[in-house]
Amino acid sequence: MDEAAKILKELKRDDFDVLKGIKKPTPAVILGMELACGMFKLKPKKEDMNKVEGDTGGFFTYAKANLLANPN
Repeated sequence: MDEAAKILKELKRDDFDVLKGIKKPTPAVILGMELACGMFKLKPKKEDMNKVEGDTGGFFTYAKANLLANPN
């Protein structure tokens, strides 16, 4: 937990812009977006599912549109 908190404190706005620009996310990025959606109690819509290869749950697509678009 301490390591995760340290990493979160080091994040910069540019880091979110990089994530937003990814066309084909790795499984780790998809999992990270799933965790972020879970933290904010956000659920992807059915139309978000399978839009991106490997993103069967639609978490990356949903996070990209709703979390990464406005990281403040």
